[in-house]
Amino acid sequence: DPWSVRSSWYERRKLAVLLACLPHEHYARAWEPGCGIGVGTAALAARVGDLVASDGSPRAVAATRERTAALPHVRVLESRLPESPLEGPVDLVVAAEFLYYLHDLAAALATLWSTCAPGGHLVCVHWAHHPHDGHRSGVQLHGLLRQAAAEHDARHLVEHRDEDFVLDVFERPA
Repeated sequence: DPWSVRSSWYERRKLAVLLACLPHEHYARAWEPGCGIGVGTAALAARVGDLVASDGSPRAVAATRERTAALPHVRVLESRLPESPLEGPVDLVVAAEFLYYLHDLAAALATLWSTCAPGGHLVCVHWAHHPHDGHRSGVQLHGLLRQAAAEHDARHLVEHRDEDFVLDVFERPA
């Protein structure tokens, strides 16, 4: 648990806010790219009928598989954006704490938008500051996300900003 995802107040609070901001109580199908060690995956699983979690790290995939082993509706796959492990669109895409590390953000966002079904939700949440090894801060990243959302005619449903993190929820046009 390199970022203390299970124990830090920041991580627990961020996950609680994310779950509270989801517009629907339940989603038929969702994708969580960059799932890390699966703490968020396990929480999302209670709200999703078919959940695909993916990460580019084999260690993260193994940890998430272990954490969700008792959840048959959760599939954990090794995959790295801009690749998608999905077959068909999903109702919910949750991207948390990793987009600012990606060099080719445009390709990654194209994949996220293309996998989100019409009427589906794209949720992004990131630390507000600039990670020492990131290409941009969370605030800068979310500015780019809002521009991309406008280019896709997506509705901006939720905007959360505080000194610790930024969260946005977008809805693709139906």
